[in-house]
Amino acid sequence: MDIGALILMGGKNSRMNGNVKGLLKIKNSTFLEKIQETLNDFSSIYLSINDKFSKEQKQNFENMGFKIIEDIYKEIGPLGGIYSSLLNCKEEYLFITACDMPFITKNSIEVLCNKVDKNADGVVFYDKNNKLYPLGAIYSKNVLPIIEEMIEKKYYKLSYLIEKSNFVKINIEKTDIPLKVLSNINTLQEYDLFINNESLF
Repeated sequence: MDIGALILMGGKNSRMNGNVKGLLKIKNSTFLEKIQETLNDFSSIYLSINDKFSKEQKQNFENMGFKIIEDIYKEIGPLGGIYSSLLNCKEEYLFITACDMPFITKNSIEVLCNKVDKNADGVVFYDKNNKLYPLGAIYSKNVLPIIEEMIEKKYYKLSYLIEKSNFVKINIEKTDIPLKVLSNINTLQEYDLFINNESLF
């Protein structure tokens, strides 16, 4: 099955006082570098960014080995990055994560990849409360027409996209994968907590 990887890094970072979440550090590596290392089994790793990055920053990302995809639609959240990337990637499927999700593991990715079905539009985890985890999931190009309809209607929720599509859903709590792998670092307070006590995450 032809699957690429995508890291979303086009967010506003408003709850991070403007700090780009992907460039925050864990020990000697940035979140972006740590996630890239986890994704290194994929032949293509795409980086979805907005127009706020300089030419030098974009060049640096390319030098790191990323294939850069810029948002076609601005300011519509993760849906915009997913749309632009699925439209422009060469693969039929993308494993999609965000730059503030440094806990993603190869094992969690493998579980998702093993459930990819040519008759399905993607694979997603959910928990015992039936909460979906739209990032740290696999999406097919098949969802592009639905995303286009959503953008036209100005409705950008990823959970809606999943429910309107044919996704394979995996109860993460029936696997050996800790729920932590789907956590993200949203605020500077969470980042400080993580830096000072990594075991809490």
